[in-house]
Amino acid sequence: MRASLVRFAKMVVKHKVTGYEEFTKLAESLESSGEPVHILFTGSKDENGDSWCPYCVKAAPVVTKALESAPEKSHFITVEIERPFWKDLNCPYRKDPRTHLVFLPTLLRWRSPQRLDGSQCANTELVEMLFEDED
Repeated sequence: MRASLVRFAKMVVKHKVTGYEEFTKLAESLESSGEPVHILFTGSKDENGDSWCPYCVKAAPVVTKALESAPEKSHFITVEIERPFWKDLNCPYRKDPRTHLVFLPTLLRWRSPQRLDGSQCANTELVEMLFEDED
């Protein structure tokens, strides 16, 4: 499992993780920063860059564009989830009360009730509001 890090012009720090343990470790380490942390849970991509999740494909350009309005000095974590792992009803992303995922994609603000599930993640207005709203 490999984490990557990219900075956007507005100082949004973008992270990408692929495993549950890697995700929880990163999210917990960012909590103490006091900076907003947004997380996109999405289906993993194949060697051609295509996700197995059609709703994730629709949401990706909307989330990418709306990320431009995210607060400065905030963090954005993309968590790619493999299809067999997601289909397991005991998947830790489903069971963890901090994530409690039911749909992919899910976009949320860490440690906050603010979240968008499924087709909501392809709604430009909703996604922009989630990034812009402080609480």
